Amino acid sequence: MKGGRKNLKRAVEEENLTLKDGHSIMQVVSLCGSNLIEVMDAQGEKSLALFPAKFQKSMWIKRRSFVVVDASEKEKVVESGSKVACIVLQVLFYKQVRALKKSPKWCVFSSHLVPLSHYMPPSKTWLA
Repeated sequence: MKGGRKNLKRAVEEENLTLKDGHSIMQVVSLCGSNLIEVMDAQGEKSLALFPAKFQKSMWIKRRSFVVVDASEKEKVVESGSKVACIVLQVLFYKQVRALKKSPKWCVFSSHLVPLSHYMPPSKTWLA
């Protein structure tokens, strides 16, 4: 197994998540095809995000799942005319979302998002 996939699986297994400047948690609204997804932030704004190729054969996402995206240059990219505003950095699984719900970081989310009770826990087949 290559080092990239080992690191990818190691990042998934971590329950403690630290967000850097420009990173934010968003919820997947719809899958637009190939490697594009539509995400919604805590304020209810929707935008397109790029789902990198390194995730494509190792993990999958569904609607209503949560992802960490790099939206640091979102305004600049949108002004330049590009439709893709951010890049997915990490897919959050049920245990990570549950741990974040208990932390003070989660309170910035409003009622626009689907409640956690509708979020299905991932099966072990999500990781290849």
